[in-house]
Amino acid sequence: MSSDLKEIRPGIFVIEERGLSRVYKPPVNIYVITGADGIVFDAGYGNSAALKQFGRAYKKITELCAERGNPCSISRIIISHAHPDHFAGLKRLSSIHNFRIIITERMAEIVKSGQAYRESFAYENDPRERSGALFSVIKRFFRIINYKLYIRAWGIRFVSNPDIVIKDNCTIHINGVEWRVFHSPGHSDDHITLYNPSTGILFGGDNILRSKFTWLGPPRSDIDLYLDSLRTIMRLPGLSVILPAHGSVITSPVERITAIISYWENRMKQVGESVRAAGNTGIPLSDVISAVYPGSGRLKREFARGWVLLVLERLVRNGEIYRENCRYYSAR
Repeated sequence: MSSDLKEIRPGIFVIEERGLSRVYKPPVNIYVITGADGIVFDAGYGNSAALKQFGRAYKKITELCAERGNPCSISRIIISHAHPDHFAGLKRLSSIHNFRIIITERMAEIVKSGQAYRESFAYENDPRERSGALFSVIKRFFRIINYKLYIRAWGIRFVSNPDIVIKDNCTIHINGVEWRVFHSPGHSDDHITLYNPSTGILFGGDNILRSKFTWLGPPRSDIDLYLDSLRTIMRLPGLSVILPAHGSVITSPVERITAIISYWENRMKQVGESVRAAGNTGIPLSDVISAVYPGSGRLKREFARGWVLLVLERLVRNGEIYRENCRYYSAR
């Protein structure tokens, strides 16, 4: 097998799609469950290179199944959530390989058009120190340019007519076996997880990664819901392995989830402490980020901006801090 194709469990293959840049287009996993009634989990990128890569790997999978005398009848594709590295290739993979598209009601609302997609990411509660009409115009201009480049580079195609729309919590059958689909929001409000109770295999999407911590940021992330989802997953009976959307297989799921929860609880504590330490002068968002990531480069601080803002908003809602003129103050 090639380096981007692995059989990680009997009859379950992972295709790792790799972009030109690990930052702008990080490697993403697409899973193929073979059998008499198999399925594809997640759709990856939709640009020509990614589609060709999937096609080569998929052809190899069907050849391997034929050599072994195993069935490889796959007619469906389902995604974990509607972030573009997971849905961008959905429409074109469906067209090329005759897959029926399965998405939830919430995903269907997000990916039905470019306008719906943009609106799902619209966020105005941005406490930047800069403000004013000119800054708003400049910010809007660069958003439009970035959006157009983003759509082209990632090969995004919107899906106005999915074949099957399901509830957030339901069951589907794969090769005659019942799998549980359940809502696991936090990283995004539409995120789902796919679990097989009989084998303990869980397709975790972006919620649980082996060596990194998933991105969290407004408007569709919620840190409390994320931690609740992790605890729900950790309590699944018989959970034995997690197949993540990025990176390698997680073979000690409870241990990894415990570490992730501890990490975020510690990070939230650091954010609160940075606001309290500022005293009566208050502290802007940029200084909170610098306090949590001392000595870090600009790129890392920018990636952290989303989750720090989520925590600050959480503390405001809880009455622990308040915001005034783009600065945060302790309420105690």
